[in-house]
Amino acid sequence: MPIPDLLTKPVAFGTVHTDHILECDFINNAWQNPKISEYHNFQINPLNATLHYSINLFEGMKAFKTDDNQINLFRPDMNMKRMNISAKRVTLPVS
Repeated sequence: MPIPDLLTKPVAFGTVHTDHILECDFINNAWQNPKISEYHNFQINPLNATLHYSINLFEGMKAFKTDDNQINLFRPDMNMKRMNISAKRVTLPVS
């Protein structure tokens, strides 16, 4: 996936996507087992409330690769704060 040149051309929201995905399990009222892997399709239980009532939320975490090949997350604490605010609003579990 080509990396956009942010210095010469603005990038519109939602037009550049990552080639990785973060997945977490929700077990015993807590988010657990975070795993970052290459982008892929995933299975969802047909009884999941999202399919029936459209109760869902999305909060995109920003990550950047440095010149020395390290991964930096952009304000993950604020990302989780926004996610918890959204979760509470739509009556999803918060952490």
